[in-house]
Amino acid sequence: MITDTEREEFLTAIRKEVCAHCKERPPGGPPCAPLGKACGVELYLPELIEAIREVQGDPIEPYRQMKQRLVCARCAYLQSNACPCPMDYWFMPIVQVVQAVDQRRGVRARGHQFVISLPQGNHSDLEAIRRAYEEAAGKWTGCDWTTRFGNNDLDLKDWSSAEAESMAVESRDSEEVEDWTAAAQWLAQVERNARQAEAQAALAVAAANAAEWDEALEHARHALLLEFASGRPLWNHSPLTWQALWNAIRDAATTAASATSTAPK
Repeated sequence: MITDTEREEFLTAIRKEVCAHCKERPPGGPPCAPLGKACGVELYLPELIEAIREVQGDPIEPYRQMKQRLVCARCAYLQSNACPCPMDYWFMPIVQVVQAVDQRRGVRARGHQFVISLPQGNHSDLEAIRRAYEEAAGKWTGCDWTTRFGNNDLDLKDWSSAEAESMAVESRDSEEVEDWTAAAQWLAQVERNARQAEAQAALAVAAANAAEWDEALEHARHALLLEFASGRPLWNHSPLTWQALWNAIRDAATTAASATSTAPK
């Protein structure tokens, strides 16, 4: 059973990526139940997540079968004319959102495990560095900004390279095929950069833990450059994912250098 915190994270992501596009959503929703529209996502979210987690793979049909067994079979609206569930036509996007949230949570969990496994450092700034790392871990995994890609001005926000590859296969228009093929390659590079940046950030924390400040700064700088090189726009003044980590390490390195310069000879 998922916790309240997990439920809120999944529900927020589904409402942003799926519910916002639902034509059955009443004005002012979600949440939709208080507005008179019962929805299977709100009624059976824990069971829905369980059904998705039970299946691993690409074809959608096993997910649908698991949903029928773990969600639909228990629904009070089953066999009625008032089925509240838009999940039949929104199910694949919901699967993708749940898997993306699980992926982010997994990265955060591994980040936390990495931090607590480090030897205890002996300088006071380390806690701020560790906190900055844990807060950023898992946040950037791919393109999460608006784009106008290719001749068709594709918006690739929240698309994965695998999804773009599927679009390239399914498209019938040659220009669309070309755009989606190029998009898949670009998204794959963004995803690789995100993984490398995550690794560089972990190396930065490890170096800071050992008070190797030059090395820590270099790894933190590399994490920032990987994200910047991926094309994230900076015009909206939103910080880069690893900016807070860089700031924390820079401040700690400055403090350490100052302490060394003022120490008695």
